[in-house]
Amino acid sequence: MLKHIKGFKIEDRKSHATIALQVLPIQFSDDEATKRIVIHNVRRLIHQHKAEIQELAYK
Repeated sequence: MLKHIKGFKIEDRKSHATIALQVLPIQFSDDEATKRIVIHNVRRLIHQHKAEIQELAYK
C-alpha cells in the first residue's frame, strides 16, 4: 500500500515533543544494560555542554 503525503491530515498528527519531554522512571541495577544507558547519557551531556565544561576546567 503506497501512501502519499497528501493523504495525511495535519489534524491527526501526534506531537513528538511532548513524548520526548516526559521523564520515565527506570530501575537501575548493576548490569551491562544499565552501564550502557548511563555511559551513553553521560557522553551526550558532555558533548552538549563541552564548551562550558572546558571553560570551567581552564579557569
